[in-house]
Amino acid sequence: RIFKNLVLLDLSNCQLTSWQRHIMKLHNLPRLDSLIVDDNAIECVEVMAVEDQSASFSNLTSLHLAGTSISTWTELDQLNSISSLRSLRLRNTPLTNTLGVGEVRSTAIARLPNLEYFNSSPITTRERVEAERRYVSTVSRELLLVSSGVGSVVEDDSGKHAQLFAKHPQFQLLLKKHKDTMLSLANVGNGSSSQGNIGEEIINVTIRSMAAVSCDMEPLRKRLPRSLKVCRIKTMCAKYFRVDIDLQMLHFRAEGDPFPTELDDAEHSLFYYGVNDGAEILVNEIDVEALEKEKSRMLEDHSRRVKEQEQH
Repeated sequence: RIFKNLVLLDLSNCQLTSWQRHIMKLHNLPRLDSLIVDDNAIECVEVMAVEDQSASFSNLTSLHLAGTSISTWTELDQLNSISSLRSLRLRNTPLTNTLGVGEVRSTAIARLPNLEYFNSSPITTRERVEAERRYVSTVSRELLLVSSGVGSVVEDDSGKHAQLFAKHPQFQLLLKKHKDTMLSLANVGNGSSSQGNIGEEIINVTIRSMAAVSCDMEPLRKRLPRSLKVCRIKTMCAKYFRVDIDLQMLHFRAEGDPFPTELDDAEHSLFYYGVNDGAEILVNEIDVEALEKEKSRMLEDHSRRVKEQEQH
């Protein structure tokens, strides 16, 4: 074997277009632990059967697919054939660009049961349970709509069910795992939409001020719907922590996540950002004086460069 000691391989931006033709050739590298194929036009992951099944990416734990051409979840389902895979990076693809950050993360966790990290952030046990239960509820609503024949001519239910199960290969396993969540489907059919039910899920959130004027105040502990927009959180923080809305910078972090995520769009909801039960929201205040100094420095630097160019 060649490259038998290769542990990390970075194939970013190498004009690769096919997993089967280009990536599967690496399946028998015995020590390959991390594979990076960012920024290649790969549309689908195809872990083809090989004679020695045990040797197919047997040691691969980390895979980067950012900037690829993945456009549907089914194009990633064969990643479950790589039993050693624990970490996936998936950003800036046709699939992720059309969905909220929270929806992408939640769906990836549910569809890929072996993952322990997604986009470098650890997946907690509680987060996995929530993601799987949400996924079961969402697919179950699809199943009910298919069974009722809504919006289509009546067809054979068994054929439509088979198509749905093929689209969601983890559904039946997760349904057995989370049977209790099916009780919530008793409320389905009352006119609520799938997105609405998910968005109205109530979560426990701790809001903590890091601003100088209120950093010594007790944190706010609230039960909030995941559909709540960031602008409403800012209004709440302005009243309680006395931090001007226009000067607020909000971040959230989940349990065990060392890197907070900025809530940078006031019109997006907590669900969009993937804020889960038990998350902590941090309130920071923009230093206006420092910001003005930085703007002034940048203007001076720009003026200096313009003058230098004019002199030449």
